[in-house]
Amino acid sequence: MLSIKKFDDWLNKSSKGNRITYYRGYLCGPWLQKLSPTMDERRVRTIKQHVYKAADSGVVTLVQKKHEDFDYEYIAVRI
Repeated sequence: MLSIKKFDDWLNKSSKGNRITYYRGYLCGPWLQKLSPTMDERRVRTIKQHVYKAADSGVVTLVQKKHEDFDYEYIAVRI
């Protein structure tokens, strides 16, 4: 999982079309994910909300790639 600081650093240095994976697993239930399940929902929710705010501001668009059940790659793309 990416830290907020690392995401903000990327955001400040990135240019149009650059992408970053900010989370790999299952955002809706991090304890269900296959790779490194976690009970720390607060930390997962914090990065999710931070990235969503950037998307709401029109700075990034969000995409996801499904690898298998409960294993998704969540990606922010600079616009």
